[in-house]
Amino acid sequence: MDKKKVISFICIVILLTAGAGMLTAFGIGGGKQHEVQHAKKGSIAGSIKESGDIDGEQEYTYFARVTAPVEQTDLEVGDLVKRGDVLLTYDTEDFERTVSEAGITREQSEVSAKGQIDKSNEYSAKYGKALSDDEAYATLYALEREYGDFLDEDQYKENWDIARTADNIESSIASKNQEIASKNAELASLDTHDEDYEHDYKELKEDIAELNEDIAGLNKDLASLPPTELTPEEYEKVNDTSNWMEDITRNWTEAKTQKNNYEEGILNSSQKEALEKQTELYKSREEAAIYELKKASEGVRADFDGVVTYCNVKSGSVVTEGTPLFKIVNSEDLKVTVMISKFDIGQVRVGQRAEITIAGATYTGEVSKINHVATSEDSDKNKVAVDVHIDEPDDSLILGLEADVTIYTDEQQDVLIVPYSGFYTDDDGGYCYVIEDGIIAKKYVEAGIKTSEYVEIKSGLNEGDAVITDSITDSQVGEKAVESVH
Repeated sequence: MDKKKVISFICIVILLTAGAGMLTAFGIGGGKQHEVQHAKKGSIAGSIKESGDIDGEQEYTYFARVTAPVEQTDLEVGDLVKRGDVLLTYDTEDFERTVSEAGITREQSEVSAKGQIDKSNEYSAKYGKALSDDEAYATLYALEREYGDFLDEDQYKENWDIARTADNIESSIASKNQEIASKNAELASLDTHDEDYEHDYKELKEDIAELNEDIAGLNKDLASLPPTELTPEEYEKVNDTSNWMEDITRNWTEAKTQKNNYEEGILNSSQKEALEKQTELYKSREEAAIYELKKASEGVRADFDGVVTYCNVKSGSVVTEGTPLFKIVNSEDLKVTVMISKFDIGQVRVGQRAEITIAGATYTGEVSKINHVATSEDSDKNKVAVDVHIDEPDDSLILGLEADVTIYTDEQQDVLIVPYSGFYTDDDGGYCYVIEDGIIAKKYVEAGIKTSEYVEIKSGLNEGDAVITDSITDSQVGEKAVESVH
């Protein structure tokens, strides 16, 4: 074939091939090709990535339970402890002595109380006998007194009348002596310069003389009263009765004295209660001393596996009850605290899944706490502290190390998702460009969870829709298009 004809044939083939490509690219025939991915069902999760330091969720401060010298402790900050380890022992000598002294005091109180109660019971029995004697002698005295009164009733009546008469006379004499004293006082008070002096003086003197005469007459009447004497027979009866009455009175008085003395020695219910309470008090003090000894003897033991983060005591030092000794972080409950910005904190919830990466190792976890007070960091931007619990910590985790944390803020299973590169937004909302029946269409959608790779589509698209993922604009809507073939 001629060389020129060959060259012309080749050019025609090239032009035809280029023209076919251009027709395909610009929709003449099938339309322009676009990169697409089909909307599909899948799982999606939003995430926030931050870093923070490993710390313990439970830090327990051990306080001194007693006031005592520290016998032994070797703890230092950073030490690992196991549950049940003895962390500190006390010198118990003073506690043992206190228990011994409290026991002696309690025994003395019990013996003393028993002695007083026994003595009270003894006095109570003797008081009963003395009370019976007192009542018996009272009865005898009354009977003898009645008998004596019967024997001497006439004589007593006569003597009574004589005595009453004598009393009246003596009372009159006393009254007149008072009048004489009063007159003498008036006489002494007279003024010698008074013109009635002589008259008043004479009158007072006469009154005094009359009163003295009356007194003389009364004394004469008093002296003339008959004597109060008994006949020999009456006297003998009265004397016997008197002697018997003296014996009864003496014995009665003795019975009364004994009754009163025994009664004073009997404890009443309040006094017995006071003795019981005193004994209970000393018993309570002994029990308290025993309890303090028990606490001191137990020392301090670790309640869990952990790491010592604070230590404020040495062997030989004296600690006061309530003094902080050391702090231990529970190594079985660790967390990472991350600082979340105001832009992301609204997505974080307690219980959300998380992944923690530390020195190449990955651990699962979850959000355990969201602090409700924002704090300022070096950037002067207020952030919120969020604690992420580490599910299964191991011995390789060291407090204070930095860890990378991914918090999965929202997670949905079996939902419609499209590539993030195929999702756009404008003032009217979110939308995607799709190839529908060979034509480019713009469809507004309701978006849900968004990640750097995918967007959840709640409505606006169907599973299998061809979402354009390469560069495209609204000007291309309505043009013919086909999916790129790879």
